[in-house]
Amino acid sequence: MNTSEFYMTAINMINNETLRLDNFCDALDKDADEKKKQIVEYKRAKYRYAGITNVWCVLRLNYRNRATNARTNYLAPKINEIFTSNERYFELYMSAPDDKKADYALYFGVKSFAEDKLQSLEKELPLATDWEKVELEERIDGIRFAISCLNTAWQSEGKCYDEGKA
Repeated sequence: MNTSEFYMTAINMINNETLRLDNFCDALDKDADEKKKQIVEYKRAKYRYAGITNVWCVLRLNYRNRATNARTNYLAPKINEIFTSNERYFELYMSAPDDKKADYALYFGVKSFAEDKLQSLEKELPLATDWEKVELEERIDGIRFAISCLNTAWQSEGKCYDEGKA
């Protein structure tokens, strides 16, 4: 399969943010006094990182294995299950040209996964304690960031991802 411009754009955007978070946390890990002063920011960065990398892993692994997953719409079985349960996204995938199906599956499959994860975390918010809310909000923010990277990469390809817009 050919290299996907959509994938390259999305993964590079996500990598830039994870690198920024890594550098911030690594710098604090090397300076214990500064880390104590910025422990809240440090923990928030770690939780945001966790949300982003959750989507990053799914994107990367499904891209790497798409040829072997051709029978399951180019996606790992669990991701395909989430994807095919989203009727709107699955219809858009099914109407895609055959030579573009792998990219459509990757975008809509990973987006379905991320939205499912987002919804699950948002359900936990009302019952969370103060610090749990901070953790959940940062994870949610990280997932939203990753989704925005997917959307931006998809738009840069000139594809229409929104429902009903031409």
